[in-house]
Amino acid sequence: MSPVPLRGPRAVVFDLDGTLVDSVADVAAALATVLREAGIHPLSEDEVRGLMGHGAPGLLRGALRLRHCDPTEAAWMTRRFLDRYAAAPAVRSAAYPGAVAAVAALAAAGIPVGICTNKAAWTARAVLWALGFAPHVGALVGGDSGHGMKPDPEPLLACIAALGATPEDTVYVGDHHVDIATARAAGVRVLAVPFGYGDVATLEPDGILADYAALTDMLGLVEAG
Repeated sequence: MSPVPLRGPRAVVFDLDGTLVDSVADVAAALATVLREAGIHPLSEDEVRGLMGHGAPGLLRGALRLRHCDPTEAAWMTRRFLDRYAAAPAVRSAAYPGAVAAVAALAAAGIPVGICTNKAAWTARAVLWALGFAPHVGALVGGDSGHGMKPDPEPLLACIAALGATPEDTVYVGDHHVDIATARAAGVRVLAVPFGYGDVATLEPDGILADYAALTDMLGLVEAG
């Protein structure tokens, strides 16, 4: 799909993992620790990558399914995973090229920026601070924020409301079919990045954002300064 202009957004909301940040190495490390504690062989980073996008509960359910283990163990293992991950959420994680600059450019242009993720908000916040996004982010809604989890549209709608915007004047940026489904359910225009954890060939966004350097142009904005 060729990039298309999405003119006139008054707010931009981003997914986090696979969209702004490649976090799979830190997620896989925390998950490996929890699985070993339970006597389960850890997953490879490629296996973990295929489970991203559904929050910690979905990650643990998927890991147990891949290892043919009792799914009822997922609840306590999820809690243990969150503790392990929160202790080191950004050791090997990295922002995708140009992502921090793009978010900063939006904020400098007066466009409020939000984060809507299925990651727990407290760990998401730690990642945003560690990688330089936090000063430019006006609202964060995580999977534990009381609005449900994507693809339910409510967390995205809550994030948009916190920015003082409306669905009609917002653009969402994600990498996964969960993000596309969330945006469609919320009535929000959506861009997909091709370098994350989803298969962009199977997605039907309003445009593909292959390079963060092109974001302000795609949105019809001029960088401040």
